[in-house]
Amino acid sequence: MSTPLSRSNPPIVPQPSRDAVPRRLIVTAGVVAFAIRDWSLWVLLRDGPWGPPMRLVLGSESVSDAVERTVEALLLWPSRAPLVYLKAGWQEQQVQVWGSEEKGAAVSLIHSILLRANRDELRPNLHKQPVPSLHVKWVPVAEVEQGKWSLDPDVLPGLQTALYTLRSQVQRDPEVALRYLADMGAMRSIQGENGWWKQNASAALNRETRPLGVLKEPEVGDGVLTLAEATLLYRAFFPPDEPVDLSNLRRRFLATNKLEAINEERPVRGRELDWRRVSRAYRYISE
Repeated sequence: MSTPLSRSNPPIVPQPSRDAVPRRLIVTAGVVAFAIRDWSLWVLLRDGPWGPPMRLVLGSESVSDAVERTVEALLLWPSRAPLVYLKAGWQEQQVQVWGSEEKGAAVSLIHSILLRANRDELRPNLHKQPVPSLHVKWVPVAEVEQGKWSLDPDVLPGLQTALYTLRSQVQRDPEVALRYLADMGAMRSIQGENGWWKQNASAALNRETRPLGVLKEPEVGDGVLTLAEATLLYRAFFPPDEPVDLSNLRRRFLATNKLEAINEERPVRGRELDWRRVSRAYRYISE
């Protein structure tokens, strides 16, 4: 019968409390909202180089709740405003929680959203709100890609990921352009005097002092579009120098089996004065 060897137990080394109690993970929801204006792609960015708006995901809400509340806080007509809602991945960032001393590394869950036509009107008086993430403006995507809009190096990859995700979705599913146009009532021109992209002070003040009930929600389309419009919209999602096989693109639109030819011709909306030609009209058949 063997005798067990005696051994001394080493003393337990006390561990710092930070190892015993895990640090709370900071999770934010990044909302990269895109809109179409004058047949070009725009993105909603915060004032300065801070990129798209984001929101701290509270313990009492889901990430989807945080995204929805961000949209509600920014848009004048948030109800059913997103046409395309995509999860674009995640990114590690250093953040400072507004109104708190809490700061540190955070995981930002990026969401890419394409808004319906004319649903990009911002809530009035956002620039007067104390929360910095509500100070936003619409910026042409072309200016961002050309380096004309300065962004912090830490937020640029997230924006690029959201843009790539949206473009990939449109490339895989060109029916997105058809759905957008069928729902679109009109395409406003950026040459408009009181456009949201460059309002003068008096026009902005006049709009902000009007009751929200006076502002009417934009009219929706009648479901009719042309292939010329669909092609123009599809190209708006991509850089101008990216080649597009127009013949193949039109075949892909027709291959969706969602277009019904009607006995009517229409011009390209928003380009009636520039483009005199008209094209055969189709009715979009939704499920």
